[in-house]
Amino acid sequence: MKRQLFLLVSFLVATSLAGALTGCASTSGRSTQESIKRALGFGDNPYLAPFPEAPQEYHDAFAKLEKQDYVGADEAFEKFQRDKPTTNWALAAQFNQGRANEALGRYKRAAALYQSTAERARMARRIQGLSLLRLAVVLEAMGEDDRSLAALKDAEKRASDMPDEVGLTELPARLAAAYARERNFKEAEKYFAAADKQLARLRAQASAQGRPEWLPRILYAMGHRPPGEISWDRFESSVVPLERSQGYLLQSAELGAEPWATLAVDELISTYSALRKSIDAVPVPAASEIVVAAREQQRLRWERLIRLSDAIERLKTLFVAEILKTSPVSSPIRRIGDFADDFEESLQSSLMLERPVGESATPDSQARKDRRVRAIDAKPTFPGEGGSGGGD
Repeated sequence: MKRQLFLLVSFLVATSLAGALTGCASTSGRSTQESIKRALGFGDNPYLAPFPEAPQEYHDAFAKLEKQDYVGADEAFEKFQRDKPTTNWALAAQFNQGRANEALGRYKRAAALYQSTAERARMARRIQGLSLLRLAVVLEAMGEDDRSLAALKDAEKRASDMPDEVGLTELPARLAAAYARERNFKEAEKYFAAADKQLARLRAQASAQGRPEWLPRILYAMGHRPPGEISWDRFESSVVPLERSQGYLLQSAELGAEPWATLAVDELISTYSALRKSIDAVPVPAASEIVVAAREQQRLRWERLIRLSDAIERLKTLFVAEILKTSPVSSPIRRIGDFADDFEESLQSSLMLERPVGESATPDSQARKDRRVRAIDAKPTFPGEGGSGGGD
């Protein structure tokens, strides 16, 4: 998560400045816009360090962000905006201050910074759209799903101003997860399908040059959800998006590119662990209805254990057997493989011990006897590469 913060911030500094600076240029015309894009590496490699001509104070603040000194970065970007409020770098500084606060878990503060950046960036649609995207992420972390979806819909209006791999893949994947949390599965599947199709198209376009550097990063971003505890009441809204988006995280892990492989595996492990913990956090029923409520909670707990067991089983069917066999024991993909085995075994033990009278296993659970691990070439297949990954 922290390394992702730096890379995404680097990306925004480059791309948002291109938008911000071109938004401020009223007389230079297209030639000025193109020169800014060339100087920033825009279009070829948006993941660059800050523009060389940025003020030294900005470089100093960004260096703190790069070193994961988020408290120092927050203070430095705050001071930069106070000392140089009218420069073209003020918007980027405010956005990066939001990223620092997001990394610190100060979601309310980060949301205020992203909201302010989006409102101020009316002439810089790129930074405005990306600010709305990050705003949606922190609102999701705060449990404000309605506002998160609204921010994503606003960001969608600016998708064409974002880099393709963000506007065409990450954004629709986040929209799909947001609709899944609302149990609007028709819209969720529409956006998941759109994200898959565009990922296939972009992957196919880049196939001649080999695997694009953004592929493991964007797969991680498509599956990433904000970290945090999951309450008993939010189990359903948390497990539904996971069942569909966990494939993106696994594919990112299979590519083995760091830091994304480790980040993806860490997120899968932490999410499944948080979901299991939420099942164990059964609320205490009121004394007046304790017998009836306790019986109902026992049933709900058992059903959730089945649901979680089915989800981890679906994840295991996506593993590439050859990658698991040939990867080092300490590799991220082996870690998630071992975790999935242990996690499922623990769930099955709980299900056997806690099954209410008269209940039976679900068809998915019973079908585990015939489980087959995905077996293809050791090189993982992704949309656009052919094979079982499909085309566009």
